[in-house]
Amino acid sequence: MLRTPSIQSNNAEAFLVRRILTERYYFLSTEKAEPEIVGTTLMDVRVRFLYIYLMYDRRDRTIYEYTIYNDDYSSKITVNMSRPTRNDEIAFWQKIESYQLVEALEKGELKNDKLKEIAAKLDVEDNPVIMLVKHKK
Repeated sequence: MLRTPSIQSNNAEAFLVRRILTERYYFLSTEKAEPEIVGTTLMDVRVRFLYIYLMYDRRDRTIYEYTIYNDDYSSKITVNMSRPTRNDEIAFWQKIESYQLVEALEKGELKNDKLKEIAAKLDVEDNPVIMLVKHKK
């Protein structure tokens, strides 16, 4: 893979970030060099970086944009693959707030029985749940 423009270029519009590498796929993202500022008052101003998520298929030598959904939910809940680990078995992790799991259980949106069990034991004030995503064997 070659980077265009070069990292030495002073006017790069976006940065290419490596996320997850598997035998066949490279999951990458581009991050716009200039963040978007959202909000009007000091209390509600947020700085948001715009990402485009890309998947490079090493076998077919093609690149696609992707969105990954958590199949444990009946609704389309996206998964953020931006937290890789240094563990060969675990591809990445994601934090799920307890109140989100409790709400999803109450609305009947959870499909996975193990996740339903975990959510049933939670209170909205509990610490977040950490989801570890492993490579498929």
